[in-house]
Amino acid sequence: MDFVLELKGITKRFGSLTANDKISLSVRKGTVHAVIGENGAGKSTLMNVISGLYRPDEGELFVHGKKMDFRNPNHASRAGIGMVHQEFMLFPELSVLDNIMMGYEKRRWGIFLNRDKARRKVEDICEEYHFNIPLDERVQDLSVSMLQQVEIVKILYRGVDIIIFDEPTSVLTPQGVEGLFEAVRFLVKNGKTMLFITHKLKEVMEISDSITVLKNGRYVGTVKPEETDEHGLATMMVGREVILTAQKQDKKQGDVLLQVKHLCVPDHEGRDKLKDVSFEIRKGEILGIAGVAGSGQQELVEGLFGLRKCSQGEVAFDGRDITHLGCREHRLRHIGYVPQDRISEGINREASLWENAIMGYHIVKGFGNRFILKRKQAISFTERIIHEFNVKASSANLKIHTLSGGNIQKLIVGREFLQDNSLLIIEDPTRGIDIGAIEFIWKKIESLAAAGTAILLVSHELNEVMEVSDRILVMYDGQLFDGGLHGEKTETDIGLLMTGGGCP
Repeated sequence: MDFVLELKGITKRFGSLTANDKISLSVRKGTVHAVIGENGAGKSTLMNVISGLYRPDEGELFVHGKKMDFRNPNHASRAGIGMVHQEFMLFPELSVLDNIMMGYEKRRWGIFLNRDKARRKVEDICEEYHFNIPLDERVQDLSVSMLQQVEIVKILYRGVDIIIFDEPTSVLTPQGVEGLFEAVRFLVKNGKTMLFITHKLKEVMEISDSITVLKNGRYVGTVKPEETDEHGLATMMVGREVILTAQKQDKKQGDVLLQVKHLCVPDHEGRDKLKDVSFEIRKGEILGIAGVAGSGQQELVEGLFGLRKCSQGEVAFDGRDITHLGCREHRLRHIGYVPQDRISEGINREASLWENAIMGYHIVKGFGNRFILKRKQAISFTERIIHEFNVKASSANLKIHTLSGGNIQKLIVGREFLQDNSLLIIEDPTRGIDIGAIEFIWKKIESLAAAGTAILLVSHELNEVMEVSDRILVMYDGQLFDGGLHGEKTETDIGLLMTGGGCP
């Protein structure tokens, strides 16, 4: 066998936690090798070992048959390994182009920076692989979904031989996924090798040559797509039968709770990104909004929750005007919010789990009087989240940055779902979490709606919008278009609307 990458007995520990336990794995050159597993299974840790971010405590790593001991990611990159991380490795104050070319600058006569040559190469990559990113905008002004596209282009720009993709399709339309897969197949055809981490089993079955399953930091097995199916993979990952579709309930919708009329919301440059948007949500209704990255979803959500000022229009909640109220006033009216960017907007990285768990909730619940916080009560609430949402954490006192991205996401979702909210504004609730947790969160959304909570679901996972929503709206170029009721339109129909096709 022509193995381009071999791992033998890789073990990585963090204190008393063994994240990878004697994992052995062989990857053939010119193939797509998927690595799947639940949150905390050790996938990201293993990929960080391969890409040079971590050094293993035990075991050996071979590239092209040569034993390697990577000191850092640059060392791994020189050996031909690059990684597109789920949590982005970008400098927010610099432009997209500067981030892509950093460390791999083109120079004229070996001295002067040749930005024009670098730009031409990046533009060629974007055209070839169907990406549309603003090269001169600062990273801090882009949406989370756009940042992932920047990361993918950055790694392609470096020309590595082994590319690790960590959840690369979580923000793409069906057409965008198809374009990425075309690019992956093209790269593989030309001798590149892909390690593909994803929770989307349908994509695993479509793109992979081999599939390795990890569970609790250990190797479970490696199979080929033709030897299994989605349910078989899910069972290997979770250890039980998993339902891969949302279980919709017959529920009665109530009166209109949120009414939006002719709303316009500007971007950071002061230009209206959201343009004359009107819609309603009823009590007990799940309204899903689909759309390509940067179409105006961020401005809509921030405008509705009081995080961004609206330039025109009106937002009424339960018959009262809340257009110009801040997020604190929204909380007091029992409006909850799950942000898309869990790291920058959802948590304080240096705070504990319990401190993060009561953020926002303390405004309504109190956890004591205005001077004294009842820490015992706050910890009890946090432990309830940990238990009910299966957050893998040994203590509520842990710093939240010690958790994996998926477990942070589950804590944030639990924080909002366990409050007595009348309206929940949710962005990408299952981003980066395992299939068992996705099943659980979909059930929670459905049960909350059945109890009368109005849900606004904004997700870049088109399958999620189509599975969970009672009614779908599609956002394109700052405007909303009718995506039909649950089950009325196909994935292709919605995907076409997301790219402007079929919009009036």
